[in-house]
Amino acid sequence: MINTEQEIEIIQYLISKKLNQKLLLEIKDHFILQISNLMEEHNEGFQEAFLQTKMNWKSELEMVKADFLSARKITRIEKDILQTRFKKMSVYALVFSLVFSGLLYIKPNLFNDVQILFLLTTLGLSVYNFMRKTMNLNGYFQMSFHPLLLKNFFAGAALIAISCFFFKDVHTALSVMIKPFFLFAAAIQTQLLYWNAKKINVLI
Repeated sequence: MINTEQEIEIIQYLISKKLNQKLLLEIKDHFILQISNLMEEHNEGFQEAFLQTKMNWKSELEMVKADFLSARKITRIEKDILQTRFKKMSVYALVFSLVFSGLLYIKPNLFNDVQILFLLTTLGLSVYNFMRKTMNLNGYFQMSFHPLLLKNFFAGAALIAISCFFFKDVHTALSVMIKPFFLFAAAIQTQLLYWNAKKINVLI
């Protein structure tokens, strides 16, 4: 049976791994269950069972880079969850950008309206994050260098550079190519702010 002091020791260990609160609580329950089983079934003491459990979780709780474009380190288990979330966000953003790019091809004048809508949405979500204290000014500015936005920027810059060879002037290339990447970035930023407001880790 795990007592309060031992549970606090487990929590402190998991806090040192910089896990988000929800994941920390889930892993804590697993730790308590595994430690309790070792203590009861193998007649081990708490420290011995705790050490064995930490060894069992060594790979999942190893600190690794969250993304190759991020300097932040998180546990491997959280990275796997985060990368899965990022893939879903990218798919949603891609669908959004393709649909609206098609719409803008039919009605080019809508682009200004889309920009205004995006600005109002991000402003509203940013204010909401500030009010809930889920984001500060530093986090807001750092969002501009988020891995998903950086990947979009580099991909856009590369594609625009290549496209310049097929257009007579750079202005034409920019006007044609920049809109889908803007829409993708807008969709990503909106999702980042939304999930951050819900206290879901998205590296903000």
